[in-house]
Amino acid sequence: MKRIALSLCVFALLFAACTVQTESKPTTVTTAAEIVTTIETTTTAEATTTTTAAPTTTTKSSTKTTTTQPTTEPIIYTYKPAIYLYPKTPTQVDVTLTLRSSTFTKTIPPYNTDWRVLAQPNGQLTNLADGKTYPYLFWEALGRKPWPEAKEGFVVHRDALESFFREKLAFIGLIPVEYEEFIDFWLPLLAQTEYILISFAGEAYTKRYPLEITPAPDSLLRVFMIARPATGREKIAPQTLQPFTRKGFAVIEWGGTLLE
Repeated sequence: MKRIALSLCVFALLFAACTVQTESKPTTVTTAAEIVTTIETTTTAEATTTTTAAPTTTTKSSTKTTTTQPTTEPIIYTYKPAIYLYPKTPTQVDVTLTLRSSTFTKTIPPYNTDWRVLAQPNGQLTNLADGKTYPYLFWEALGRKPWPEAKEGFVVHRDALESFFREKLAFIGLIPVEYEEFIDFWLPLLAQTEYILISFAGEAYTKRYPLEITPAPDSLLRVFMIARPATGREKIAPQTLQPFTRKGFAVIEWGGTLLE
């Protein structure tokens, strides 16, 4: 189409040039070649698009990486605390145990917000939720709050552990059925190390695991052992233990932890 328009334009210009009368001065005539050159140059210039390349900008990622430092405190296991209930007459008892720095790993019977049992004077418990009977309430937990270093305690060789527990636990106030359960559970674990440093926690344990019992017992004993592997060369003052006297509705608990 551009070529046709161009030809018509050239023809018109040549026709006009031929009809112009000649004056005294010569008339300058633009040749067809020059007209074509001018039009093509203009057309080409209009059709040409100049593309300016936008400068390439490289953006470095400045994403901040947050690194979570691993917890260095070891996991602390609370092993098999057993809670015995001895009312004077058959009694419905509600027991609430609060874990302030740990999480339950196992409870028998299952613990929801509390335990509700019918307790017999001989210690037999009937769980009101399922009607099953148990010799005691059982729980275990884990956490990361460390126990304080023992300032008093006993360094015991594994061969002497059984006699040590019978003597100390009986002095504290456990009866044979209770301390024999304790020995059956703990002796295989502790005997794997030649020497063990043993201490019994008092207020540090009861504050960490508050126990609420309804109706309130007349006497309450909570025995918690903290055991640590030892070399046998430790110099530590013997721990002074206090005897416990049972009276009325008595509640007895024993448990422990084995530290690294």
